[in-house]
Parts: sequence; C-alpha cells; structure tokens
Amino acid sequence: MKHPRIYIFILLASATLPLSAQQPINLESAVKKALADYPTLKAQRLNETRAEWMQKTVSPLGDFELSGGGEEMGQDNDAVYTLARARQNIDLFSTAARRDLYRQQTHVSQAETKVTERQLARQVSLDYVADYTSRLRWANLLSLDSLYADFEQVARQRYEVQAISLLEYQTAVSRRQQIKLALDEAVKDLETAHRNLSRWLSADTLYMATDADVMLPSTLTADSLSHPLMLLARERSLLAEADIRDTKAQLRPRLFVEGGVQKIGSSYGYYAWQVGLSFPLAFSASRAKVKASETESRRIAAENEAVLRTLTTERQKLTALYAKYKQSTDYYEQTALPLARQQQRMAALSYRSGSIGYLDFIQTLTDAMTTRQGYVETLGRLLETKYQLLYY
Repeated sequence: MKHPRIYIFILLASATLPLSAQQPINLESAVKKALADYPTLKAQRLNETRAEWMQKTVSPLGDFELSGGGEEMGQDNDAVYTLARARQNIDLFSTAARRDLYRQQTHVSQAETKVTERQLARQVSLDYVADYTSRLRWANLLSLDSLYADFEQVARQRYEVQAISLLEYQTAVSRRQQIKLALDEAVKDLETAHRNLSRWLSADTLYMATDADVMLPSTLTADSLSHPLMLLARERSLLAEADIRDTKAQLRPRLFVEGGVQKIGSSYGYYAWQVGLSFPLAFSASRAKVKASETESRRIAAENEAVLRTLTTERQKLTALYAKYKQSTDYYEQTALPLARQQQRMAALSYRSGSIGYLDFIQTLTDAMTTRQGYVETLGRLLETKYQLLYY
C-alpha cells in the first residue's frame, strides 16, 4: 500500500529543509541504478569475464623447447653437433579436465555475481526504507512544531493580557523549543539517510525516497533452493568435482616429440628424433592431492546443507514477522491514526477557544504524536521485513 497523501505533504514541506538539493527516486529505479553502476558489482562482472578468458588458455600443446649443443668433443675426434633441436611437450590426457575446471570456475563467478546482485538489491532496499521512514518522522515533527508554534503564540497573547500564569506561558515556550530541537535532529537524521541511500547510486548526487509499497509481490515463492546462495552452493560443489577430475588427470602420462639437425665432424645432413612419455613419480603426493580434493568436496557439501537450513529458517521467521507487522500497520491506518489526527485537530481548536487547559493540550498532543511515531516505527519494520523476505 502506498501513501500518496503523506508523500504530497512531504514534497510540499521539503522546501523548509536546509539540505542540499535532493533528487527523488523510486525504489525500482534505485535498485536498477545500483545494479548498473555500483563499483563492487562492476568488479564482480570483470572477474566473471576473466574466468571466461581462462577457458581459452587451455591447450594440449605444452612448452616448446629450442636448443643446440655438442657431444663427444675432444681428442681430435669427429664430435656430434646439434645445430638445432626442437622439442614439443604434448598433454593429450588432462586437457579436457582442465578446460572443464576453468568452465566450472566461470559458472561459479557467474553465480557469485547473482549473489552480489541480490545482496546489493537488499541493502539498497533497506536504506531506501530507512530514508522513507526518516522522512515520515520528520514530517510528523514538522506538523507537531506547527501546532506548538500556534500554542506558543496563543499562550503569549494570553499572558500579555494576564489571562494565564507565567508558568503556563513558560511551559508553552519550553515545549516549543523542545520540539524545534527534535525537528533539527530529525533534519540531520534525514540528511544522513539520504547519504546512506545515495552511496549505492552516485558519488556526487543526493537522492531521496519517494514512496513505498508494503504488499508482497504475488510472484514470491517459498523455494529456498532457487535462492542465488543455493545456486552458488551447487556450482561450488560442481567445481569441487571438477577439481577432483583435474587432479586425477594430472597423474596421466604426457607426451613429447623431439627432432633435430646434426653435424658430425665437418659433415652435415644428419638428423635425430625422439618420441617419449613422462610420468609423475611422486605417486603418494599425487594421491594425497586427490584425497584433499575429495575432502574439500565433502566440506562444501556440508556447508551447502548449512546454507539451506539458514535460508529456510530465516524465511519462516520473516514470514511470521511480516504477518505480525502487517496486522499492526493495518490497525494504525484504520483506527489509531484517524483518531490521532482528530485529537490533534480538536486539541488545537479547544485550547485556542479556552475550553481545555495547557496541560490537557500537551497531554493530548503527546498521545497523538506517540501514536503517529509508533505507526512510523511499525511501518518501517514492516517494510524492512518485506525486503528481507524478498532477499531470502
């Protein structure tokens, strides 16, 4: 549910705020802007691109060696000179596993980007709610300040004609000063809220929230398995499996092909060639690497189970809190707030006409303001719970 009447009042009253120029923005636009421009997310996407490039670094062709030299030199014999020798190392049996490992690392980077996007959207939403509720608190105090300004004016007029005591007049002045101080603090809190919201959107522009909707979208699902954290968990599990395959692939033999041009003594036209295999000799060490990779896979599986439990528990808790705050907000909007507005209006008219004393006036305004501020706090918790629930 949006609050157009409150928003219109806020915009009209904003001219009194001694703040830097603020640019209004709705929540959808704020989240969209943050997802497009925030530097951390840009860095995450570059990491994703880097992972994609790493897939192209895998090749079955290893090191290429080029050398020359001599053998059996001395005693005036015909030495064997290698004029040029070329050796190509070839890795046919582990290339596919390494390419699969890099491909899975890319998928993990993409899943991490999705998690970062969801977290950023949640943080922008929470700061947006904080900005919106700060503005409502300021608007309430601005309204109260207007009532107490009228109260002080009436009290001064009556005191000047000695219709009231000095104590009543001093109480009116003191109350007005207290409300002005609270209003000044609310202005500072509001500017802080603007800056907290704007840090996600721009380095040089101050943004302010416009409206907020407390209703949950009809498309909201209760499937924690589709949460980006669970998608990331699954990709990490697949990465651990790919790492096991790559580690095992490193135990396979590697080929090399070698050829050269030789001279024996002063005679040219001789050639040499070799084809061979290389094997890892440290089998125990290699096997230990495989066991370590398998252990890492089991560790990730245990972490994934913990993530799923946390997401499920948080969703259940937030669902209950949302129902609680929604019921309280409905009560405020349907019953308590209309009564509070009527109390404020009647208190101002009654004191001006002299039908109630100043103590009754102050008590009535205090009760009404307590109700209005209670509504703002409850609405804020409801909105925070909504966007936390959207995250989980």
